[in-house]
Parts: sequence; structure tokens; C-alpha cells
Amino acid sequence: MAPNLVEPGQNSESNPPRTPRALVAAVIIMGVMIILGTVLLVGIIIHRMMNHSSASPAPAASELSRAAAGPASLAGPALLKLPRQADEQVMAVTARPDGLLAVTLKTGQGDARILLWQPEQARLVAELDLTGPAAH
Repeated sequence: MAPNLVEPGQNSESNPPRTPRALVAAVIIMGVMIILGTVLLVGIIIHRMMNHSSASPAPAASELSRAAAGPASLAGPALLKLPRQADEQVMAVTARPDGLLAVTLKTGQGDARILLWQPEQARLVAELDLTGPAAH
């Protein structure tokens, strides 16, 4: 027999080396985990889409500052232009759930006004005058 010939059955191409069973098991387990994770993720997304309520929670401070600045679609910032009395100051700005801002103005004499402002259209919606009867 020639010394360069390989004996059949030891390392020939017809008999490739076997993959260890632990490696095959690990590949199968990881594949099952990927499938289960994908199904769980899709389930969570569908659940959140189906249970999304129309009433949103109270807006965060960053959302309030964005609402006060106006939407990005306006050419410039939404400006509230209103006739102010000589000593009138802004006391508070409150965001409402319907997207309006309630602006409270107060004078030095104690008279007050509340204005409802719609920042998306940069317009006043309503005004509540809280002046005393003696002022008229």
C-alpha cells in the first residue's frame, strides 16, 4: 500500500466530521427564543394600539413649553397679541386638556382677566373679565 493514500472511513469527504450535540441544541434553543421574542413584541404592539385611550395623561413640562411656543408648521412663533391695561401683568399660564392655554392677567388694583388662547392658530378663543362692579 502506498504511504500517501488515506484509508477509507478516517477523514474522507464522504464522511464529514459530526457537529457536537450541544451546539445543535444551543442553535435550536436560540431560534425558539428569537421566535418567542418576536411574537411577544408584536403582541405588545398590538395590545398598546388596541388599548390606546383618547384621553391623554397630563402633559409634561417639555410638552407645555412646546405648546406655548406654537407648532412647527407656523412661519414664526405663535404670538399672543392682546390689549393690556397699563399695570396689567401675566400671573399664570395653564395648559388645558383641549390644547388651549388659559392666560391669567391681573392689575395692581386686583382686577383680573382670564384669556383662552389657541396656540395652533395664534388666536384668542374667549375672555373672562373678573373686574369688580365698582370699576364700571
